[in-house]
Amino acid sequence: MKRMGNLYQNICQMENIKSAYNEVCKNTNNKRRVENLREYKSIYISRIHDILINKNYVVGPYNVFTIYEPKERLIVSQNVQDKIINHLVSRFILYPAILPCLLDVNVASRKDMGTSRGLELAQEFHRKCKIKYKEYYILKCDISKFFASINHDILKQKILRRIKDKDALKIVFDIIDSNTNGLFIGAMTSQILAIFYLNDLDYFIKEKLKIKYYVRYQDDFLLFHPDKQYLKYCLQEIKKFLSKEKLILNAKTRIYKNTNNFLFLGRNSFGKYARYRNVKRKLKAKYYLYTVGHISLNSFTSSLICYKGLCNKNLKFMPKKR
Repeated sequence: MKRMGNLYQNICQMENIKSAYNEVCKNTNNKRRVENLREYKSIYISRIHDILINKNYVVGPYNVFTIYEPKERLIVSQNVQDKIINHLVSRFILYPAILPCLLDVNVASRKDMGTSRGLELAQEFHRKCKIKYKEYYILKCDISKFFASINHDILKQKILRRIKDKDALKIVFDIIDSNTNGLFIGAMTSQILAIFYLNDLDYFIKEKLKIKYYVRYQDDFLLFHPDKQYLKYCLQEIKKFLSKEKLILNAKTRIYKNTNNFLFLGRNSFGKYARYRNVKRKLKAKYYLYTVGHISLNSFTSSLICYKGLCNKNLKFMPKKR
């Protein structure tokens, strides 16, 4: 496997810094912050260029906050300088080194991929298996606390197999070690490193277990096969493989018959959006978090709009006044 060099110099180029800067501006929703970014653009770019050329970048502190939907997770945001450098490392170090080795069944965090591609593949595999086998089974796997469980040493060893540029390795490793455990959700580098962490699993499932119909979105993946007993064997082999990666499957992992209904990437096995029975309970919880000041009004309103659109009906969730 060829290791890539001469990567660090790419993040020091002015044009690439400007490109990352513009990308950060484009993805920033705060109008006041966008205006500030535009006003001080030349200062930010010049400062970042000097830091990278002199190789004295130190990852700044993260702003860590919690989201509660679709489940409780720790999310991070960074200051503008760190966010731009994070984009530079992603686009011009990690992408060139990592993307060529990823399989097409790994559908997260890449151009022309995403949940829509994952759902397309799942439905395609359902159609093919129905024609070919009529009756078949699906092993649905989900990894427990995936991002938080990613082992730094194992991840670094995987990266060393793809990158030989010492300066590039240093800045990538510094970003990894800026969190004491696992990877924070929210940083662009985290998304790329996460899809890469399970790349060896993809090859194991396709080449060793010989699963023809397989799709993965981050830590959520499906295996299709006509033999239920063989999928039970696959499940045990996957558990053994993941134990070496310091990962475990969660309780949602199980084998379904093709006629069973289950959720994958927010849709059921028939391709329909899921209708949650516990929407009322979740909205009550969100309302409580808003009243005690744990979440903003904007966050609460966004959840309300989302669930109302999902269920296509009016939801009366707030407690009655006494």
